[in-house]
Amino acid sequence: MIENEDFLKVAIDVAQKENIDEVIAQRIKGKTYQIRFSNSLIDNSKIWNNDILELFLAKGKRTTQINIEAPTPTKIRNTIVKASKFLLKLPESFLYNGMESNLQTYKKLDQIFDSKITNFSEKAPELVNAAIQTSLESGAKKVAGVLYFGYSKTELLTNYGNKGSYDGSYYRFTIRSFVDAESSGQGIVCNRNLSGVENKFIQVGPKAGEIAKMAVGGTQGHPGKFDVIMSPTVAANVLGQVFDGVNPLKIMIGMSPLKNKHIGKQIASENFTVVDNALLDNGLGSRPFDVEGTPTGKTPIFTNGILEGLLHNTSTSKMEQAENTGSSIFFDFGIGSKFLAPGPSNMVISGGNYTLEEIIAECKKPTIYLTSNWYTRFTNMMDGLFSTIPRDGMFLIENGEIKKPVRKLRLSDNLLRICSNISAIGKDVQQIYWWEVETPTFSPTIKVNDCTITAATQ
Repeated sequence: MIENEDFLKVAIDVAQKENIDEVIAQRIKGKTYQIRFSNSLIDNSKIWNNDILELFLAKGKRTTQINIEAPTPTKIRNTIVKASKFLLKLPESFLYNGMESNLQTYKKLDQIFDSKITNFSEKAPELVNAAIQTSLESGAKKVAGVLYFGYSKTELLTNYGNKGSYDGSYYRFTIRSFVDAESSGQGIVCNRNLSGVENKFIQVGPKAGEIAKMAVGGTQGHPGKFDVIMSPTVAANVLGQVFDGVNPLKIMIGMSPLKNKHIGKQIASENFTVVDNALLDNGLGSRPFDVEGTPTGKTPIFTNGILEGLLHNTSTSKMEQAENTGSSIFFDFGIGSKFLAPGPSNMVISGGNYTLEEIIAECKKPTIYLTSNWYTRFTNMMDGLFSTIPRDGMFLIENGEIKKPVRKLRLSDNLLRICSNISAIGKDVQQIYWWEVETPTFSPTIKVNDCTITAATQ
């Protein structure tokens, strides 16, 4: 049996024999587990064995990216030979300016893999059932959700000799509790390690159940201008649209509300500080190197509301004459095969000084509290105009108290205006990662003044 590193070397050797100029071979191998539950019972359990070899090939400024599932030397050779011929027929890419060519070394990250994850499948059903039970005890009538967990080894080799590997583990648990069809609450727990996992599961169940119970009797809300309190889940999703835009390629092709002219300017409130941190302990996006073999690190995004800079890989750093931040990923813009582009790791919003209760108590004008949201969509991505649908419990606050649950409203606003109108930030920083937040984001509760709330239905 050929060892993993030999698979990578086979790919590099074959590509070079085919006169490919630059090559990346990255293999990700591991297991993914799923436990799904509905109507308060576990109804499905699955295991996937993952083994994917990701290849990037460049001939001059012509590039292509290929994934090989369950790779073998024969598969690798045949795939690269075909791809090398296809590559010559492709147009040159004005977005590609080479990859990391200097030989690099990497920091060892000790807090992104927990060996106990390999036996977690024995305990996971018990923890899911505990979360279900505590949610029912808190007032929910039925509970649904999903737990994903697993582990992987990532190994990298490039034609320039950069190589490295790291092990990673994770779990992410989403629970939704229902009192009736329109009264629901959601909770999320995710992490790299299993420290304290029992308490986290037991606590997230009642949190979702209590929100669902509070949402009973909700009525059609009124559109207008309101201050809005975003839970960590909502803030991670809405502000995550801004973080996804700190990418020079997205700016270039009109997929970001940010512009180069914003760099160094105050475009958010002074209490807003954000860092992209690929070396963060327990961050689900932490990694010692990017797909080019460039060492990762910490990149300031916003400092006291000032946009510090953008994320860069080798190509964009040359284009923009900026520092390479080690942020290269295989990215799919929806225009064919993936290619090298900058991408975030863990976005970390600095916490403030408020508890949620203190933020609510200081609301002297009508305020909407959003606990969850789905389907954030843009009407104009370049200008940051978007709309998102609140889900689960949504509440009207008056004179510093939650007065009643409301329903059938949308948050329809401008991303940059929201950034500039942040008025309070909580101390409850929580890692958020689920299907509506694809970049792991450490987010607190955030209050934004004067948001536009529209009616979802008449």
